Amino acid sequence: MRRLLVLLLGLLVNPPSSKSETALSYEKARLAVLSAEEQLMTGGRTSLSTQESQVDDLFMQYKLGELAQGFRNAEQNAAAMHFFKAKPLIDRSAIFRFLQQMPKGAVLHMHNTAAVSSRWVLQNMSYMPGMMRCTDAAGRSRLSFRRAIKEHGCTSQYVYVADERRNSIDPALYDENFERLINLYTPVPELEHPTITAVWNRFQGMFDTLTEAIYYLPAYRAYHWQMLEELYNDNVMYAELRISLRELYDASGRTFPREQAVRELQSLNEKFVRLHPNFVGIKVIYAVWRGADADRMRENVKEFKLLQETFPQFVIGFDLVGQEDKGKPIYEQLAALKDLPPGTRLFLHAGETNWFSASTDINMLDALLLNTTRIGHAFALVKHPILMNAVKTRQIAVELNPISNQVLHLVSDMRNHPGAQYLALDVPVVVCNDDPGFWNAKGLSYDFYYAIMSMAPNNAGIRVLKTLVFNSIRYSALTEKEQQRAYQLLEHSWARFMDKVLQGKVF
Repeated sequence: MRRLLVLLLGLLVNPPSSKSETALSYEKARLAVLSAEEQLMTGGRTSLSTQESQVDDLFMQYKLGELAQGFRNAEQNAAAMHFFKAKPLIDRSAIFRFLQQMPKGAVLHMHNTAAVSSRWVLQNMSYMPGMMRCTDAAGRSRLSFRRAIKEHGCTSQYVYVADERRNSIDPALYDENFERLINLYTPVPELEHPTITAVWNRFQGMFDTLTEAIYYLPAYRAYHWQMLEELYNDNVMYAELRISLRELYDASGRTFPREQAVRELQSLNEKFVRLHPNFVGIKVIYAVWRGADADRMRENVKEFKLLQETFPQFVIGFDLVGQEDKGKPIYEQLAALKDLPPGTRLFLHAGETNWFSASTDINMLDALLLNTTRIGHAFALVKHPILMNAVKTRQIAVELNPISNQVLHLVSDMRNHPGAQYLALDVPVVVCNDDPGFWNAKGLSYDFYYAIMSMAPNNAGIRVLKTLVFNSIRYSALTEKEQQRAYQLLEHSWARFMDKVLQGKVF
């Protein structure tokens, strides 16, 4: 391949120009370069069966049709639009219906407390008896099923959500406003979230609003069961969750050790897998706030050691979370990170920024020096050729989160997302969804839509999709035995899906 690239580069540097060189040699050179680029990109060397090739022909008819419609009419070009404006178009898209039914393998970057659709939280959690709301000094609502005003930073008294709803002039309008507490969606994001600072303040505030309510034991069980349902219904078979622990509590006022939250998740997972044998399950990445001081970080490391000893096959690694631009760089947390048990797998957020050669994108260098297993976001990786080459050589997967990067102000037009360059250069990538519940999404299909319609070339179809789907198992933290079973299940479900498409049951 390297020799071929050298030859093609020579053609581009010294193109055919003399009269003796025919038009045919020009066409050969042109086709050779296009073919080489196609082979170099993600999926370029993935072979398709006859059946898959037939599906690819069908898929490309619909994809090129949608892209052509968007080319003719910018107001119909979902691939180039902000997700909040594009979502109604995507929901009607034949490509999106295809992606919803397509087996998607695993989601490897998702935060548990923003994983469930806001509509479910509204229609179920907010109607649970005992939910209360208060307001903190910043005017932000806090939801809980217990009174602990000091701990929650509330400056107002708690009021029952049921009472507020019942006493409101319009309960439907109350519910609409309630959902806005935990959903960034707006038809005018450019006005409501005009800067990265504004949207991050609102985004992080949603965690403050909701998380305490989630850790109410009945809500915790119902919420995470719904999370599993939403993944399963979107044809995701496995997930690795970032989880930041809090203590669970119940209606009697009892509290439980923080590790009980992990135990509950493990129990829910085992029950769900028994009921859905083709669902591989979930595992947990312990995520801590990157801005913690040295003492707090040492406590976090100590807690992680305990969790990994207690749940060695379930708690699989460690991460630092929170807004990178405002958090401590990885370099400042080295002392604590080096105290992690030998062999700890790191899944570090790094490079989630538009800055160049600032502490945030240099986090990617430290993540690589710390031998991270995957890199979360790595949005700025394209600006660092040496790091990008290391990622590719060492096969460290980048966790792409397309919608998250757009909603949180890193990219406006998804066609300009650096993920397009990662795909073009066959950098290892997996498609993820980050915090779908906070932006009116559900599951993984919306992020796959942007991956194939915006970041992938116009002529990219099943080869790219199949590679991305199988990458999600390849770069997961499943054991070798678990991975073999996951591949078997995925290959079976993939073949069945191909049959379904050819039988006319998808398009």
